[in-house]
Amino acid sequence: MAMLKLAVVVGILLGSAKAIQLSGRHCRNRFGHRFFTARGFWLAAVAINFLWWGYYAWATAALHHAQQSGGLALMALGIAAAGWLIYENIRGTDAFYGVVGSTLQLVLFFPVALYGIPLLVIALIFLLFATYKSAPVWLVDP
Repeated sequence: MAMLKLAVVVGILLGSAKAIQLSGRHCRNRFGHRFFTARGFWLAAVAINFLWWGYYAWATAALHHAQQSGGLALMALGIAAAGWLIYENIRGTDAFYGVVGSTLQLVLFFPVALYGIPLLVIALIFLLFATYKSAPVWLVDP
């Protein structure tokens, strides 16, 4: 029974990946617009992070005896970034494909944007401090 469940999950994942590829190819051929680009990722990442951390700041403001307006402002910026992403996708395609493609972008980029970018920043800060304290290298020409 476990193998059947595993086969169903793998089939759903592979089917979803193939459907995303086919729809991306269809939109590129029909409209000349691609959804999964670096610009689309960064817009989605900004929207997701602002919404996530804005909600967190809003929800925990009472526990920290702070104003809730900071969290609301972050959420407003996240909604504005998501609206701009949807606007660009609708402008590049039509209303149906733009909304569906934007939804796919936000859903598929969510884990990478929320967890990947902070880990990348932590790694870059670690590398900065690791290389800052290194001894100078003297090059001697023979």
